[in-house]
Amino acid sequence: MSKIIGIDLGTTNSVVAFMDRNDSEVIINEEGSRVTPSVVAIAETGERLVGNSAKRQLVLNAETTVHSVKRFIGRKFDDAKEDVPLVNYKISEASNGDCAISIRDREYSPQEISAMILQNLKRSAEAFLGEPVTEAVITVPAYFTDRQRQATRDAGVIAGLKVLRIINEPTAAALAYLKSSEKNNTVAVYDFGGGTFDISILDIEGDVAQVKATRGNTALGGADLDSALVEWLLEQFMNQHGIDVSEDKVVRQRLRDAAERAKIELSSTQATEINLPFLISDTTGPKHLQCALSRSDFEDLIGHLIEDTIAECEAAVSDSGLSYDQIDEVILVGGSSRIPMAQKLVGELFGQKLNRSFNPDEVVALGASIQGGILEGDVKSITLLDVTNFSLGIESEGRRFSRLIKKGTHIPTQKSQLVSTVTDNQTSVRIHVLQGEDDLAKNNISLGDFELVGIPPAPRGTPKIQVRFSIDSNGIVNVSAKDTASGREQAITISAPTSHTAEEIEQLKNEAKKYEHNAKDEQLILEQVEEVKRRISNAKRQMIESAEKIGSVAVGNADIALNDFERNASKCKTAAEIAAVSNSLEQWLSEQAF
Repeated sequence: MSKIIGIDLGTTNSVVAFMDRNDSEVIINEEGSRVTPSVVAIAETGERLVGNSAKRQLVLNAETTVHSVKRFIGRKFDDAKEDVPLVNYKISEASNGDCAISIRDREYSPQEISAMILQNLKRSAEAFLGEPVTEAVITVPAYFTDRQRQATRDAGVIAGLKVLRIINEPTAAALAYLKSSEKNNTVAVYDFGGGTFDISILDIEGDVAQVKATRGNTALGGADLDSALVEWLLEQFMNQHGIDVSEDKVVRQRLRDAAERAKIELSSTQATEINLPFLISDTTGPKHLQCALSRSDFEDLIGHLIEDTIAECEAAVSDSGLSYDQIDEVILVGGSSRIPMAQKLVGELFGQKLNRSFNPDEVVALGASIQGGILEGDVKSITLLDVTNFSLGIESEGRRFSRLIKKGTHIPTQKSQLVSTVTDNQTSVRIHVLQGEDDLAKNNISLGDFELVGIPPAPRGTPKIQVRFSIDSNGIVNVSAKDTASGREQAITISAPTSHTAEEIEQLKNEAKKYEHNAKDEQLILEQVEEVKRRISNAKRQMIESAEKIGSVAVGNADIALNDFERNASKCKTAAEIAAVSNSLEQWLSEQAF
């Protein structure tokens, strides 16, 4: 049985981990790092770069390099319009109304781009563990809708992974806490990441972690802090040079990079210098941007966003029915939780010492790997009692939303309600299943519908139709409707609609496999090239050691020949080409006197 990996698929960075005996461990990626930037670059040849190699292209190839794709996964274009200015690549509306990423002459869904990141993490895990990896637990923000969760699962399938469980990021962090602590505590998980914010209140007792309340905002994160600072930098440049560069995508990306660096620096210093030489050039010459930013000025720019997270915290505590003094610890999760202003306001709100014992970038992936260990049977059973993050119900008379399962209800659960007809002699009833909090049906998310037919004719309001909702521990929703008089029944399992059919997912999965094989072939060729270069280096060393024996002329000729071999090896693109160079080198070496 292969290892089950745990993946934190983040907006800014992603992390993959696994259980090693009884300890969770972060996997080092192919570039030797513990975190992988959630960035994908699509080259003209169709080659896909992921991670730092893609991030390095952000400035020069802004329109073909995708970042922050998590902000768009599983979302309709109309719902995501406010997030479009956060990125420099083109977000368009797909034929079904979803978000699509337009690069050159092709549209990619956010699931496809996310699958490229997951595939890279899968490959890193296989290289690290030395065995194939086929199964994973993937985390999502607690406030992701069913549609966003299903889209994330689809991304995993496209990447060649069997997604055993989708779990909430704060719940994963609580798992890591539960694994490392013997205490019975009530904890708050403050999860402020690159693109999303969640706050969860959990009661931990023994081997049971019970979620008391969850709140969040899937469009609030470090990227929004960066955007606030970018607007300030644009204003500074306008003041210095009288030029509006807000429409220049290359300039905006350079400003975004500078904003991110400044944000990180101001977590440990009181002030920072922002220097961007040659930002643009016109007929009067190059224009530079140089300005100083203090932590207090930065906090003035982002204060309203930090206050938004505090408001969510207050709402979560209210939902939990607990008082602040009943919460024992606050666990910080996500890179943006390092911001001093966030830590100060969170500490003041809860009146508790903040738990900084976990790496905010890694704790979610570690928790996901623990869930994988539980599924494998390598970790003692830990019970997670999660809650519904949105109300579930049906559309009722007057196009109203009638809640059957309220937000914050523990799962698994089931609820039923009697409904009736709205016109005389009505013989069928359409059951429209919705998710959300608005009293108007149209303002909530549609999860699906079905029709109960064969109802005996009767005056309106007479038939008694029992609608039953049930949610299992995996969050799968089942809805049934039964006419109590005739016994006729109809049911539906809610599988959140996404932009891809099962056939399309299989096609994308096969395409991803092709690129996976290409990537492995390229890696093998690179390894063979490095082996040839190693042999050339050894030959040069032996040549120098034998210089007196073979003479300076022979040394010079040998050095020219070895340099030619090295240049030819560097040009190799196929296994046949590098094999030919390797064989020629071996033949040449066998003829030398050193």
